[in-house]
Amino acid sequence: MGGYKKEERQTKVKRAIHIMIIMSLLLCTGCWDKKEIEQWGYVLGIAVDPPTLGKGTGSKEGEEGAAPAGFRQMDISADKPTYDMTIQLPIIKESPSLAASGGGGGPESGSPSKTWQITQTGDTFLSMEREIESRTSLTLFYGHLQVLVISDSVARDGLDKIADFFLRHREIRPKVDIYIAEGSAKKILDVSPKIEDHSATYLKQLLMNSDRSSRIVHKADLRATMNFIRAGNDFVLPKVEANKEEIKIKGGAIFKKAKMVGWADEMDIESINFIRDLYRGGVIVGDRPGDEPGLISMEVTKSKGKIKPIITGDQVSFDIFIKIQGEYDGQIGFLSDKQADKAYMDKCEKEFTKVVREQCNRTIKKMQEEYKADVFQLNKILRTSKPAYWEEIKEDWDEIYPDVKINLDVEVKLKQLGNFK
Repeated sequence: MGGYKKEERQTKVKRAIHIMIIMSLLLCTGCWDKKEIEQWGYVLGIAVDPPTLGKGTGSKEGEEGAAPAGFRQMDISADKPTYDMTIQLPIIKESPSLAASGGGGGPESGSPSKTWQITQTGDTFLSMEREIESRTSLTLFYGHLQVLVISDSVARDGLDKIADFFLRHREIRPKVDIYIAEGSAKKILDVSPKIEDHSATYLKQLLMNSDRSSRIVHKADLRATMNFIRAGNDFVLPKVEANKEEIKIKGGAIFKKAKMVGWADEMDIESINFIRDLYRGGVIVGDRPGDEPGLISMEVTKSKGKIKPIITGDQVSFDIFIKIQGEYDGQIGFLSDKQADKAYMDKCEKEFTKVVREQCNRTIKKMQEEYKADVFQLNKILRTSKPAYWEEIKEDWDEIYPDVKINLDVEVKLKQLGNFK
């Protein structure tokens, strides 16, 4: 009897195991909706321009590589289109027929293109995004977006709606970098770089060099930009220029609140980084001490910027302290076989101090008088360190800022004495 019950229990266990196996096979049906990598359109870059159709600018119907105007222009409910939006897609797999014909490349290169730029004209970004879906067999995915390039014409009308849409996009990451192009933004994505497959990834890498060159805007992503706009702060975004094979970050675009008001050159960006304690690395060049011609240079190894508000009665002023350490790099235009003594290095320090002071004062004057843009974030410092005073004057800050007195104290120290060669 006991043997019978044991055998019955074993049978029930086996039956249960068989049922579990069958159920698991039913559930594990494989990736029935799987898409191969070649079926995805990974958007690497986006360019935003004013609408060009009908204005005689941009790509025209009949040009090589240009889409027919009917493809680019979508039906809209507004009186006229608002933007051109261009997306950059990497060509993951080239079709056999394209490879055999040697097509897909530029008219001069003769080599297949590694990206596909699709331009859509419309009134809203979401509608243009959906319209592009009707022009490609790929499923677009924005999770790998690297850069957002915006024409200065669009930026002067305001970035608030643009940045807000892309920041709220369910696939786009908030760390995507924003750049401003003078003229066409699409031309930046059209670059065919020498050492990168895609202009978007090339441009993304350029901003990472801000640790070695402080003439590059230190931080310019979607989240930081939208935070500036929401707080009502003025700020700077990197300006980009391009030719057929190269892209260069050349200064920056100055924004007052959400609207662009002008350009900052590379020296201005360096000064802003000094003042805001964002300087990470670079070179200072000055005149040779004495009456003889020649140049001297130093590599900055450490920089510290500090801003201190001073309240006197109902007036505010700011003391800015910049302390720089570096190594004597060398000279141009003269030779010497003697060792650099302390007296000579003291003169070099005074020259480098003069260079930085004059450069920063020139940028301060430009921002206060020409653009009236508080790119140094003085309002933020007042708000955090002198909250009671800020509450009294915050509504009038735009009128107060251009006339605020700013005192600059610069100190440069060469920590390593070298040999002239």
